[in-house]
Amino acid sequence: MATVKTYGLKKISSAEVSADGTMPAVLEELCQTYRDSCEFTEDDPQITDEYSDQEDDPIQTFAIKGAKNIKLSTFDYSPELLVKLKGGTVVNGQWAEPAIMPEIYQAIELLTNTDLPFHFPKCRVIAKFNTKLVKNGLSLLEITLRPQSPGPGKPAVLIGKKTP
Repeated sequence: MATVKTYGLKKISSAEVSADGTMPAVLEELCQTYRDSCEFTEDDPQITDEYSDQEDDPIQTFAIKGAKNIKLSTFDYSPELLVKLKGGTVVNGQWAEPAIMPEIYQAIELLTNTDLPFHFPKCRVIAKFNTKLVKNGLSLLEITLRPQSPGPGKPAVLIGKKTP
């Protein structure tokens, strides 16, 4: 088996979540990312050991997968992107904030500089402002994408090129 190494982020793309829980075939670039801000992490699994009065070692160990997060920042404050990431509407060319925080879901692809795709068929999208109006820095929009199961028995993460 060949070793697969990867680095960098070439592009982040998104699409509407497919009803059948599969990765959409057509995606469009979501936004440009602020340099070195994109990361995909997984929390430690939750481990529960069950014990017997008669033994010091556990008789059973249960493990639950840790939550996964994709975090990135962008400097794009276009009204269309704000609607896609935070909800709301565009009114007379301006982004208008929604009255209630909406639940936004997108299918996401992270494409690395080595053309290795990381696919997430369903992610909860949460974005927040990190706007520092300073002379020597950009105002950022911080985005958290939480991969979720796209349906019963369907994987939340797919890494690698699809084979024909």
